[in-house]
Amino acid sequence: SEGGSASRPDGWVPSLRSMGQDALTIAEAPFTLSRSQQLLTLGASGVLLSAMSALDRPVYRGLQDRSAPTTAPTALAATPGQWYDRLGPDRAALGTAGLLAAGGLLLQRRSFTRTSVRVLEAVAYTKVVTGVAKGLFSRSRPFVGAGPFAGEPGSFDGVHSRTSMPSGHTARAFAIASVLAHQADRWYVSAPAYGLAASVGMERIRSGDHWLTDVAVGGALGYFIGRVVSSAPPASNEVQYTPILSTDRVGLSIQF
Repeated sequence: SEGGSASRPDGWVPSLRSMGQDALTIAEAPFTLSRSQQLLTLGASGVLLSAMSALDRPVYRGLQDRSAPTTAPTALAATPGQWYDRLGPDRAALGTAGLLAAGGLLLQRRSFTRTSVRVLEAVAYTKVVTGVAKGLFSRSRPFVGAGPFAGEPGSFDGVHSRTSMPSGHTARAFAIASVLAHQADRWYVSAPAYGLAASVGMERIRSGDHWLTDVAVGGALGYFIGRVVSSAPPASNEVQYTPILSTDRVGLSIQF
């Protein structure tokens, strides 16, 4: 008999097959909802609309008011987000992936190089999804001054002033954080990763580029996409039996 592991050992980078499956999973997600998930989605949509009505304007005004008592603590919390904003989400992703890849090669840690590829994969998928969503919602940004319900849904014209929903910067920050957190599965990685992502969201509101709900939806999208690409394919526990028939031996090969 022959013995083997339940799944193939991890290579230095994820396989193209698994990366393609990730893209398919993300694309199919809206069409594979169960009845309970559909009801949950409707409920979440209602909560989102309520938040747009009740929270977007006061939160935006509160963070814009430089004389408010919360100005100093929110400015401090948004400082990492400012650094991220100046660097740019794509450069942040490339830098993170580059450090992980270099560390993996130097330390001979395959998990690091695989995570570096997952980071780039998550950011790429997030850019596509948020780009489509921005065109679909075509929501006006806060600095336009027309209110949280202003926009031209479905216009897909790509005008910067009408690409508020969702926040792409926040989505990519949470995509990176989600991959790092789930791949490492350590609190000392998860806490700073998600903390930085939350800081990015706060800074996007303080800068006047996004409403609170833009940031919330962007964060949720980034987390979901990061979670998909960081999930390892399920191992196969199937046992295979292959007869051995030849002129010099007869037997059975068992692979498991």
